[in-house]
Amino acid sequence: MGLREAFACVIAAPGTLLPVLREHPDRIQRRFGLTDAELAALAGIDGESYAFMAEESGAKRRIHLSVGVPRTVRELAERRPEVLEAFLTTTTLPEDSDDPMGIARACEQLLAFGGLPADTADFGRFELDQYLLLGDPVAAEACRPAPFAQPPRRLPFGSEPAPVLSPAVRVATYGHDVTDPGAPARLPRGEVSVLIQRAWDAPLRAYRIGVGTGLLLARCDGTRTGREAAREAGLPQAAALDLLDRLVRDDIVRVAPVIVRQSRPAV
Repeated sequence: MGLREAFACVIAAPGTLLPVLREHPDRIQRRFGLTDAELAALAGIDGESYAFMAEESGAKRRIHLSVGVPRTVRELAERRPEVLEAFLTTTTLPEDSDDPMGIARACEQLLAFGGLPADTADFGRFELDQYLLLGDPVAAEACRPAPFAQPPRRLPFGSEPAPVLSPAVRVATYGHDVTDPGAPARLPRGEVSVLIQRAWDAPLRAYRIGVGTGLLLARCDGTRTGREAAREAGLPQAAALDLLDRLVRDDIVRVAPVIVRQSRPAV
């Protein structure tokens, strides 16, 4: 802790900390480990200036959040403005908040905020997963078209090459149906697994997948053959291998050149 952290906290919540700074400066000094000179610098700024900086800082935080989780911020502003205002006035931005990953960390702060409704937090995580996928350079390279386009290779089922999830794909589980047409205003409760896929020249695709598909994809890590993945997922082999074949054609699953054998806990 130090002067920078103390300054940021007073800007974030001037209504709470300014009275303490004026009436009990020793508490602020101990809390942030300030020297007498630093405490004098902190106390030397008038209340109106702090209020102005708090308003500007809150607006900046809101802009950053709207980059990463725009629909979540809009939902809170329309239906739970008191929650959004409480967050903006009681938190400080990460130091790298202008950086894409800093924006992601600011969004994570919002989604972990205590007053956030559970369904809105779920939808926010869904939006953040999409934001992170769009910003992933490995995912971008994975979906780049080859100079000479070739159809995806068919999975050699039961042979040594192993299925692996494409770097341009994410699979996540949420406690509400974030894909519902009424989202985020209406989010039916219930655990759902969602596949998010990035394409080179098209918007992200996001859709629900069944439990069996999720179990199978969780085992597509390059360490198992198609048959092993089907067996460990507890699925009928013929149906699972047919599903893997379709996933390869859709470029959701790719074929690792060599299967990597390693010890794994029993499933």
